[in-house]
Parts: sequence; C-alpha cells; structure tokens
Amino acid sequence: MTNNPDQNEIAQIVGGFMLLMAFHSIAATLIFALGFGIGMLMGGYSFLTIWVVGSMGFLFWQLLYVIPLVLRFKRRRRFGMMKGVIVGATITALVNGACFVAAFAGF
Repeated sequence: MTNNPDQNEIAQIVGGFMLLMAFHSIAATLIFALGFGIGMLMGGYSFLTIWVVGSMGFLFWQLLYVIPLVLRFKRRRRFGMMKGVIVGATITALVNGACFVAAFAGF
C-alpha cells in the first residue's frame, strides 16, 4: 500500500480549511458574546451595533488569526495546511465583501 502524496496534500488542504472554519466559529461566538455583554450593560439595542460592525468587518478580524496560522504552517513546512487556510480566508473575504457591497448598494 503506497501513500499517494497528492491525496495527502488534499487531506491537509481540507484540514487547514476546517481548522480555519473552527477559528471562524470561535471568532463569531466571541463577537456574539461581546455584543450580548455590552447589550446587557448598556441596554437598548446597543448590542446590534457590535454585531453589525463585527460582521461587516469580519474580513479584517480574521487577519488576526489567519496571518499567524499561515506563518506557523510555513515555518513548520506544512504547506498543505497553509494552502487550506489561505483558500478558506480568501473565500471568507470574498463572501464577506459581497455581503458588504450588497448591504450598502441596496440590493
């Protein structure tokens, strides 16, 4: 039984993508919790401001953990995982940018 390097790299790419999705879930939970906490303190609809700003700027928030992940995988020479994280971050940026444009263009 031989180990096909292409299948191994594809598995690493999928693993990097799934790792990034886990980090996205954690970030979304933190944004939700921060908005909920501020809403409890301030009252009214102040929590919506945190949620809207957090979701509209998610493209930039993800850079806080994507860049260190990519640098770490590059240093450890795990290029498949690095590619998966980059692909996931690019897809997230494109979807977030499209939603941002759609929200402000009045579609």
